[in-house]
Amino acid sequence: MRTGNLGKNKFISLKVKLKELRIYSLSRSTCFQKRKSKKISALNLIISFYNCNLNGTFSLSGWAFQLSQLISKPVSKQAIFERVDDSFIELCRELLQKSFGEKIKARKLLSKFRNVYIQDSTCVLLPSALYDCYKGNGSRTGNHSVAKIQVIYNLMKSTFEELKITSFTRNDQAAAFDILQYVKPGDLIVRDLGYFVLNSLVEIMNIGAHFICPLRKDTKLFDPQNNKPIELIKVLKKKRFLKMKVLLGAEHKIAVTLFAVKLDDKTTRYRQRCAAKNRDLRRKINDEKLQLLSWDIFVSSCEELETQTIQDIYKIRWHIEILFKSWKSHLKLEKSIPKKLERRFIPEAIMYLTLLLSILFIMPIYRWALKISSEVSLIKITRFLASAMPKSDWNLSLHQLLDLRPLILYESRNRANFINKLSLLT
Repeated sequence: MRTGNLGKNKFISLKVKLKELRIYSLSRSTCFQKRKSKKISALNLIISFYNCNLNGTFSLSGWAFQLSQLISKPVSKQAIFERVDDSFIELCRELLQKSFGEKIKARKLLSKFRNVYIQDSTCVLLPSALYDCYKGNGSRTGNHSVAKIQVIYNLMKSTFEELKITSFTRNDQAAAFDILQYVKPGDLIVRDLGYFVLNSLVEIMNIGAHFICPLRKDTKLFDPQNNKPIELIKVLKKKRFLKMKVLLGAEHKIAVTLFAVKLDDKTTRYRQRCAAKNRDLRRKINDEKLQLLSWDIFVSSCEELETQTIQDIYKIRWHIEILFKSWKSHLKLEKSIPKKLERRFIPEAIMYLTLLLSILFIMPIYRWALKISSEVSLIKITRFLASAMPKSDWNLSLHQLLDLRPLILYESRNRANFINKLSLLT
């Protein structure tokens, strides 16, 4: 592995990146800071949050302690409580929005598209007291407060076009139309089954863009030649691959291409076990659905692509799934939120600042590390930074990562890891 002078004398500084986003002027425009700061500036408040959050269990007292250490002046937890208000949340939103940028080299697999968007979401459990702001699901134990983070990620630029925090009750189907404001002719959208809305697919094609998504099994298919219904099970019988033109939906009759790939026995059994364990009674498994679980079935407006290429492109969506796991597991997004809260500002600040750290600091380091090796694990990098950075001044020499290669590369093992499980569920 040749690295040469890669990363020599090159640093990533979180403080510098926040200043490049013009954090001081944003502090004034959002009314977080109306005059020159005497004690608590936005920059120090954010840096001390990261020192507290990644150094152990989050609390306002811990945040106040870290801020006191940073500025060498005593700060009370009440002062922190009062400063984290609507204006601070607006500042966090503005910083997050301005952090979207920085192009990277496009993958050869996707070079024919102008932009490639991945749309996905993840849920964050919040204190029950915030149910009125973030309504979640109900159960025998009562109503739960759940926030949903909706992400639109531009793979060609390696940046987020949109990162929105909404209530759990606004589902993925409702968010399927959010992406239309960013899409232009020649772009590609890759998203999972939750965003399968026929009207949104029509809108994407009207713009002149393309999409790849799994087929919802109960969707009606018709032959474009004679308009007769297609029985997919019969068409797939005794085949390993399938590529055919179909009309999608009994009402819409959208002209698309269907791609199907037969899965191996191991993957099929794994999917069938997962389906049998699903507690959602609405998802009853009949014989037809059981047979279709042995196939990867996609619909796309990209007629010229091959079946295997469609499957490979869809697997790129793992990038977002891994990012979600790094947020939750190693940046402690969910565990950081105190359970006894009645104000929404603290949980919102934790969510926005955690996502901002990932975009400003972790993702640039990950992109650079990929130049060292394609086997770099985003989760391992996140774990390393979460444990090492609070002891430093949030400056990292990229050349130092060369000595840390054993700590940030994927492991070779027989037991299924997170990546293996994702591949089985594709």
